[in-house]
Amino acid sequence: MKLWSSTTSLAALLALLNAGAMAATNDTVSTAGLQSTQCVSSTESTDLYPTKSKVKYATGFSIAYHNTYKVVENRSTNNTYVLYQCGSTKPTVKNVSAFIPVPVKSSAAWATTAAIFLEALGVQNTVKNLGTAPSLVSACLQELLKDVIEPFNDSNSTDTDHQEQKNDVVFNMPGGQDTNTTNTVYSTEYLETSALGRSEWVKFFGAFFNAEERANKLFDSIDSNYQCFATKAEKEYDDIRPVIAWTSYAGPTQFNNNTAYWQISFASYKYDIVRDAGARMLNTTGKQSTMFSTSPAFLRALRDVDIVIDESFVSYNYSTLLKNYGIADPKQANYSWVATGRVFRPDRIQSTSGGLGWFEAPVAFADALLQDLIGVAHPKFVKDGYKHIWFRNLAKSDPVTVVTAGDCTDMYAPRKNPAGSCQLIDFQSANPSDSDYSDVEQSRTHDLVYDVSKSEVINDGSSSHSNDSAAARLTTSLVAGALAVLSALAML
Repeated sequence: MKLWSSTTSLAALLALLNAGAMAATNDTVSTAGLQSTQCVSSTESTDLYPTKSKVKYATGFSIAYHNTYKVVENRSTNNTYVLYQCGSTKPTVKNVSAFIPVPVKSSAAWATTAAIFLEALGVQNTVKNLGTAPSLVSACLQELLKDVIEPFNDSNSTDTDHQEQKNDVVFNMPGGQDTNTTNTVYSTEYLETSALGRSEWVKFFGAFFNAEERANKLFDSIDSNYQCFATKAEKEYDDIRPVIAWTSYAGPTQFNNNTAYWQISFASYKYDIVRDAGARMLNTTGKQSTMFSTSPAFLRALRDVDIVIDESFVSYNYSTLLKNYGIADPKQANYSWVATGRVFRPDRIQSTSGGLGWFEAPVAFADALLQDLIGVAHPKFVKDGYKHIWFRNLAKSDPVTVVTAGDCTDMYAPRKNPAGSCQLIDFQSANPSDSDYSDVEQSRTHDLVYDVSKSEVINDGSSSHSNDSAAARLTTSLVAGALAVLSALAML
């Protein structure tokens, strides 16, 4: 046997081994949990989808099954999509927005939330194009964006159309920059009124890949874990429920007529998850988000709040937040959330360009979001102290975790749920004498209501877009890039 002694021969061998490794990686993409992976003949008439998804919490979509096709409806946008098995006869259905052969072999997604659902299903091997690429925090999607997935060229509509047309399906959000409608599918998971409803959209995406088994299994585990967290939180913290306010500040810019405003958010899904976390929600007599024209009016609404979660569109330190909120001297401020230093931002996980993980995995994994919020409301709910996933305490200068492609270990593996197993967590009972609860009014479980009738309010949030409009704006391809830049600049 002749030894490989030359540099050229060694390089050739390494190249061969590398190519083999890459081929093995692609060949080992799992097909478990997928049904009807092959095309059929046009005469096929048997039920190809014995495993079906049933909607439990979500109100924004529905799925109806037939032998060789499915009818998926987005109820928020009134769009109907017919998914028919490749090779079968295209069904006759009226008022259809798009006919999509399934299982989908090539896909694209504009919004970060859609991309994470595809990764959670383990079908990222089908993804050819992604929007808002610089904002993506997922390590493995970042890795795939190096050589496998091509970012959308959103600066050239002609190029974008060509990219879209190469895919079987393009997942987008209403109002996105998409002029090609033949394979466009709108997803509106962000409009759901419950956290579990948002996560259940995994079934919507799963239908396009005949991945009902995967989607059902994943969601059932999320649902079960969520219910366990909610049950334990209710048992341990029913008498000690801090008040949480979701707030934000917008400085004067050309986009708001150079007029600053302060906002309290009341997205519907936040109500349920705050209560399930053993806390109470700051409510107002307005409907959804309420915007204040002056900081004193805004601060009056926060007078009896215990915890503030700041969702401003820029990242900054604690002193800047206090300044923006109109608090000159925190030692003189008579607010519980200032005195106890319980000011959080959901920006703990970021990409190198400042994209927030908050607009990715929390939508897909409601149980992880609930677990993290319990940690905000009750920081000592685990014996050894809780380490947050997405929230960081701004008052305590908690650090930011930057995720890079180097953090990916298997770019084709399904996205792992970051939640811990509730059954394995030993909840610690709340102690009223603890400093974390010293200013929390006990024995009250209803939300705190603030009357805005005498305040300087810009609007009462009655717009139809007020339901979590911040998340919707941030995840659209039109603004995500700009916000990521602003966020990155603000960190300098």
